[in-house]
Amino acid sequence: MIKRLYAPLIAALSGFWIFLAATVPAGAQTVSELEDAPQPDVTSATLVPIFPQDLILLPEDVQSAAIEGLAADAAEIPAGVSGADEAWYRAQVAYVGEDWASARNYAETAAVGGIVDAALLSGIMARNGAGGPVDLSAAARWFNRAADRDDPVALYNLGQLARLGDPSLGLGQAEPWFERSARAGHIPAMVEHAINLRASPVPQDAITAREWAGRAAQQGSAEGMYQLAQLLDAGQGGPRDAAGARVWYERAANDRLAEAAFQAGMMWADGEGGEQDDETAREWLRIAAESGYAPAQGQYGLMMYQGRGGATDIEMAAHWFSRGARGGDAESQFLYAFTLARGEGVPQDLEMAYRWTLLASIDHLGAPVHDRDRERLEAGLEGALSPDVRQRIRAEFEALR
Repeated sequence: MIKRLYAPLIAALSGFWIFLAATVPAGAQTVSELEDAPQPDVTSATLVPIFPQDLILLPEDVQSAAIEGLAADAAEIPAGVSGADEAWYRAQVAYVGEDWASARNYAETAAVGGIVDAALLSGIMARNGAGGPVDLSAAARWFNRAADRDDPVALYNLGQLARLGDPSLGLGQAEPWFERSARAGHIPAMVEHAINLRASPVPQDAITAREWAGRAAQQGSAEGMYQLAQLLDAGQGGPRDAAGARVWYERAANDRLAEAAFQAGMMWADGEGGEQDDETAREWLRIAAESGYAPAQGQYGLMMYQGRGGATDIEMAAHWFSRGARGGDAESQFLYAFTLARGEGVPQDLEMAYRWTLLASIDHLGAPVHDRDRERLEAGLEGALSPDVRQRIRAEFEALR
C-alpha cells in the first residue's frame, strides 16, 4: 500500500496562485519542446529467457570444452548410454557452446525419446526462437510432454504461455498450471499462485494466498517475501500485522527488491509497524530510488525537499522528482510540476509545469488520478497562462494519451 509523505509540502500552496500571478511575465513564455514525457506503460507476460542452469549435467571439463568451441557432433559420449541419452548429451554440449540450432535439434530428438529435461529445453527454445523460428504451439507441446511427468518448471512455463491468452495453444487459464507447479515445489509458481489467490473475489482465498506467499518467503524468494508483506500490511487473509509486514519488506529489500525497499521506507517514515525514524526511512527510499523505482524517486526527493532524515537539498529534490516523473509516477509528476512552477531547484517554467500537471492526472495504466492538490496546482497554472498556450498544451497532452 502506497502512502503519501507530502502533506507538509501542500501548505506552500496557500497563496501560491498570488505568487504565480506576480511572477508571470507579460505574454506567453517560450519553452523547449515537451521534455521526454513517459509513454504509457505497456507490459506483456514476462517469459523465463534461459534454460535452468541446474539442469545442465555435463562434467565441468566437457562444459569448458564446449565453451571453447567443442562441436556437439565431436563430443565423446559416455559408454553404454541410450540413443535418447546420447542426443540429450549432445544437446547440452551444443547449448553450452551456444550452437542453438544443434541444441534445438538434439533436444527435440531426446525429448521424443522420453527425456523430460530435453522436452523442457525444446519448449524454451521454441518459445524464444533460439535455433529456429518462434513457435509457441510447439513450445506448448514440448512443455506438455514434460508436464505429463509433473515437471514443475514445465508446468510453470505452461502457465506463462496460458497467460498470453492465445486460444490456439489450448492451455486454458494460467492459474491451474501455476497451482500444479506450486504444489510440485516450484518457488516462482508459489508466488504466482499467491498473487492470483490474493486477487480472487473469494475472501477465503486470501488465507491460502498468505500460506503460499509464506512458503515462498521461507524458501528465500524476495518476491514471496514482498507478497507476504503486502498481505500482512493490508490485513488480507488474516489480521493486519504492520510489524510483520515491515520485517518482510526489509527482508525482501535486502534481497534487492526495490518496491520492498520503498514500502519499508514509507513505514519507517510514518512509524507504522515500529518506531518512526526519518533517517532510516530516507536510507530505504534512497536504495529504492537508486534502483530505478519511480514512486520511490519522488518520495526520496520529497525527503530532501523537506529536510527529513538529512540535509535539505532543493536541487537534488527536483532532480529526483524529475526522475520519478519520467518513470511514469503520477505523484512524482505532480511534485516536479510544483518545483517547475515555483522555480525551486530548477528554472521556473510554467508551461512545462502545466504539462507535467496534466500528465499527473492519469496513472501509468491510464486511469484518472483524482487529487485535490494536483487540481489546485492545475487551476493556478491555468490562471497564469494565456488561453492559447493552455489550448496548445492540452492538445499535446491529448495526443500523448
